[in-house]
Amino acid sequence: MGSISIDASATVAAARGRAEHPAAPIRWLRAFLARRWVEVLWVAFVLVNTAGVVRYADWATVPFHFVWIGLSLLYGWRVWKTAGTTVALVMVIFLTGLALTKDVVDGRQAADELTELPLMAIVFVVMVLYVHRAVAGQEQIRRISEHNLALLQRQRELVQDVSHVLRTPLTIALGHTELLLRGTRDAETTRDLTVVMDELTRLKHVSDRLLALAASEQPDFLQGVETRLDRLATQAASSWSSSHPAVTLGRLAPVSALVDPTQLRSALDELINNAIRHNPPETPVFLAVSSVDGEASISVTDRGSGIRREAQSRIFDRFIRLSTTHEDGSLGLGLALVKAIAEAHGGRVLLHSVPGAGTTFTLRLPAKGGIVPKAGDGEDITVAG
Repeated sequence: MGSISIDASATVAAARGRAEHPAAPIRWLRAFLARRWVEVLWVAFVLVNTAGVVRYADWATVPFHFVWIGLSLLYGWRVWKTAGTTVALVMVIFLTGLALTKDVVDGRQAADELTELPLMAIVFVVMVLYVHRAVAGQEQIRRISEHNLALLQRQRELVQDVSHVLRTPLTIALGHTELLLRGTRDAETTRDLTVVMDELTRLKHVSDRLLALAASEQPDFLQGVETRLDRLATQAASSWSSSHPAVTLGRLAPVSALVDPTQLRSALDELINNAIRHNPPETPVFLAVSSVDGEASISVTDRGSGIRREAQSRIFDRFIRLSTTHEDGSLGLGLALVKAIAEAHGGRVLLHSVPGAGTTFTLRLPAKGGIVPKAGDGEDITVAG
C-alpha cells in the first residue's frame, strides 16, 4: 500500500509539473497566439468568406469583397513587413481566385467577374506603398526629432559647463583688478583698469545669466514657498530706491502664491533694471501687485520710449537688444531669464507697450499648484537684495 501511495503521489507531481511547464511546442503555440491572435482570426475570416463565395454564388461579390476589405483593415493596423505582406496577398489572391474560378466553371458567375482579382490586388498594392511611405516619413521625423533633442541637450550642457568654468577665473580676475585699481594713483591706469573691470563684470553677468537659463530647465530649479508677493515687491523697491529713487510702489494687494522667492526676486530685479535703463531720468518706475482671475500678478511700469511693435514679438528671445550699442549695459539675456523663471513657475510674462508712452511687463503666476512646495518650509520671503 505504501508503494502504491508513493507511485500515486509521484504521478500527481509529474502531472502538475507538466501543467506548469508544458512542452516546447505548446509554449511556442501559446506565445504565437498571444502575438498573432488577430492574424489567426483573420485567416479564419478569410476561409469562411471564401467558402461563402462558393456556397452562395448569387451573393459571391459580398464575401469576396469582405475578404479584401478585411485584408486592407488588418494591414492598416499591423503594417507587416514586405515578406508577410506578400504571403498574405498571395494567399488572398489564390483563395478568392480559386473560389471565383469554380463559380465561373460551374456557370454560376460570368467570366468577367475574374477581373475583380487584379483590380483589388492593385488597389491593395497602392495602399501598401502609401502606408510604407507614410511609415518611412514618420520614422524619419522621429530620428530627426531625437537628433535635435540630443543636440539641444548637448547645447544646454555646454552652456552650463562653460558658465561653471568661467565663473571661478572671472571672480579671480575681478578681485585682482579691483586690488590693482585700489593701489594705483595714475589716472590713465585707473581709466584702463576701470574699463577692464566693467567688461569683466559684464562677462560675469553673461555667465551668471546663461547658467541661470540652463538651470531653469532642470526639475529642481525652483524651491516652492508660500510667499506674500506684496512684501517681495516692497523689498525689491527698497533695495533699488537707494540708488534709483524713481523706483516707486504702486497698488500692492495682499496676494500670496507658491513661488521660489529667490528666483522670482531675480526676475523682478531684471524687470526693474530694464525699466530704469529705458526710462527718462527721475521718471518713476512703478511696481504693483494684484490678483487677476485667480492668478497672482506683479507688474513693472515705466514711462520710457516704449518698444517698437515689430520688436515686441522677439523681445523675450536670447541676445535680443533694442539698441545696437552697449551703452545701456544690456546683454540681451535679462528678459529671456524673466520668461524662463515665469514659465518654470507655470506662469507667463505679458508685455504691454505703447511707443512713446511707456511699457508694462506683468508676471502672471498661478496662486496655487504652479510648482512643488519645498518640504518643511513655511512662508519665507526674505531675499538678498
